[in-house]
Amino acid sequence: MLWNTFNGSIWHALWVLLPLGIVVYLACFFSLKKGSHYFFDPKHNVDPRLRDAGDYESHSKRYQDLAKLAITLSAAAIAFLISIIASDKPVAPAFSQRVQAAAPIVFGFFGSCIAFLVLFMVLQAVWYEQYCHSPDHSTYKRWKYALSTSMGWTGVLSFVLGFLWLARNLFQS
Repeated sequence: MLWNTFNGSIWHALWVLLPLGIVVYLACFFSLKKGSHYFFDPKHNVDPRLRDAGDYESHSKRYQDLAKLAITLSAAAIAFLISIIASDKPVAPAFSQRVQAAAPIVFGFFGSCIAFLVLFMVLQAVWYEQYCHSPDHSTYKRWKYALSTSMGWTGVLSFVLGFLWLARNLFQS
C-alpha cells in the first residue's frame, strides 16, 4: 500500500519530477553538439542553404500556444478536482473518495506543469530577446538550449503524469 501513502502530499510530485527533469536536462545537454552558441533563427547560420529559412517567431508561437493549452488544461483539472473535493454531500461516493485520495500528488503534478511551462515561456522569451539584440547572435548557449528544452518537456511530462496518476487511482479495482 505504499502507492496510497505516496499520494498523500503535493511534494511527492517533486520526488518524481525533479529526477525526471534532471534526466531530461542531461539528455538534452549531452545530445547537443559542443559549441559556443546556437542560433534561434536559421537565417543567421553560416550555411548558405539556410539564408532564406526564416525567423524563429512562428516556431516560438507554436511552442508557446501548446504550453498555454497544457497550462489551461492543468488549471481546469485542478479546479475540477477542487470542486469534487469541496462537494457538500454528507457521504462522499466512492468516486469522490478515490479523487480525494489521489488529489494531493495530482495537484502537485498539475501545479508543476503550470510552473515548468510558465518558466519555459519566460525563458524562451527573455533569451530570444537577448539573442535578437546581440550583434553576433551568440547569446544562446548550449546550457540555455538544454534548460529551455528540459523545462518544456518536463512540463509536458508533468501534465501527462497528472492525468495518468489520476486515472490509475480512479480506475483501479
